Amino acid sequence: MAGRPASASASAPAAVAGLAVGVLLLAGCSQAAAPNGGAGSSASSGPASSSAPTSASRPASPSPTAAATGEPSLGGRCEDLLPVGTVNIALRRTVIGRTAFVLGVAEPDIGRLTYLNCRYGLAAPVKGKPAPVPQVEVGISLYNSPAQANRRVQATIDYYRAHNAVDRAVRVGSAQGTLLTGYGLPTLVVAAGPRTVAVTVTPKLLGTGATAELAALAKAALDATAHYTLGSAGASPSSTG
Repeated sequence: MAGRPASASASAPAAVAGLAVGVLLLAGCSQAAAPNGGAGSSASSGPASSSAPTSASRPASPSPTAAATGEPSLGGRCEDLLPVGTVNIALRRTVIGRTAFVLGVAEPDIGRLTYLNCRYGLAAPVKGKPAPVPQVEVGISLYNSPAQANRRVQATIDYYRAHNAVDRAVRVGSAQGTLLTGYGLPTLVVAAGPRTVAVTVTPKLLGTGATAELAALAKAALDATAHYTLGSAGASPSSTG
């Protein structure tokens, strides 16, 4: 697992990004909705794909027969599991911009069964310029075992440490996550059962010491994917997964 961190923002250094192969890009062009009440309540497990967003219309929700066909599933896609309103509530901010969603394929060499990369707050692309960097990025991965998920998170932590980042333990619900700062954008990574989540947010959306908002967004991602299924790789999640 060394050499390929569990996740990172597309805006983080190139060595961390771009590891989700064979991805399907699903994008929308809507503006972020205002927080629902403004209360806080959802980083990657898989690394972010470097694919640029498009202006395609919002795709249809995935077929509900994934579990029946034995396919691993996180229970939906970004637009179903983490709509912009949920992101706004967790961050206590209104994220303005386009969204882009990536559904990754399995990567047996690292034990990853499926992967979602959810990007929010993207500016419109400009011809001849680099692809816009999302203001918020959430990566969610499903692995073949809790041990593999923990190894992937530790690989990410080790990678950031090697680049002089500072790491600090942060509670994410009942799980323990790690906040990584000082290399790229602030990133929080956490493993819960066979899932990993990585949340990366631009500092301009975070107040001083806004660890609680990052933890709230990571928790929202874990809560939204609580009904994951491992498919043929294993049984359905336990109540603590």
